[in-house]
Amino acid sequence: MFYRSYNNGGNYFWLGLTFFFLFGGLKTVFLLLQLFTFLPLILVAFIGFRLIKSISKNTHYNKNVGHFSKNKKHFVELVVHLLVKAIKADGVVDQREIQSILNFFQSRLRYSSTDIQWVNDLIQHALRKNYKTETITTEINQQFGIDGKKLALELIFEVVTADHHISKEEMIFIDKVTAQLNIDPSYTELLKQSYAISKTQKKESRDYEILGVSSESSAEDIKKAYRALCKKFHPDRVQHLGEEFKIFADEKIKEINRAYENITQKSPA
Repeated sequence: MFYRSYNNGGNYFWLGLTFFFLFGGLKTVFLLLQLFTFLPLILVAFIGFRLIKSISKNTHYNKNVGHFSKNKKHFVELVVHLLVKAIKADGVVDQREIQSILNFFQSRLRYSSTDIQWVNDLIQHALRKNYKTETITTEINQQFGIDGKKLALELIFEVVTADHHISKEEMIFIDKVTAQLNIDPSYTELLKQSYAISKTQKKESRDYEILGVSSESSAEDIKKAYRALCKKFHPDRVQHLGEEFKIFADEKIKEINRAYENITQKSPA
């Protein structure tokens, strides 16, 4: 798999070659072939314009995301590829679904406007390349541990449930990713329970859903589920992937804590 690169080395080479042909080499060829000069000049000018535009874009992204570590940039790009595959699971790419990915990075991961431009470029790149799911998950397995893989899976849930609904096709895709990333299916089931929350669901029911228990569960089972979730979603486990992912995990822990407190406060002493 080829990662998105904003290196201008190749662009500078072709731009230099273009100017060489424009002001010398190509002119001689044109004279020998006795061809008109205007059409080739227009063609060369067009190529030069595209190269300069590409250099400008790459320089812009290098300047704004150059402070990201290589590890972090690879993780974000791989996750974006999975998110694009998820929204394409039903065979239709809706602009609103693409916007949901951008909204997620902006609102939940707190990306700046320039970071969002980079994410949008990654999305467009993913739509064009259309790598196989196996190719993407293989890269993730090779580069990241179980905590990174679980985080990637949860980010998929975050985006596909933006409309408070998971389609059959999306669920099949999620199960496929779970298997390919060698994630315990019980973890995916836990996420399903946590994210299967409709707009009309009562807050009380939502608290139990977040902890993956029911109102009939014993106090001991609820405490056990709470402690297990705190361990699984501890922010320190994903800190190496970037501060924004640590913040995301921290918000998840706060949600788990609130749910547990709400349940225990209304339980009989």
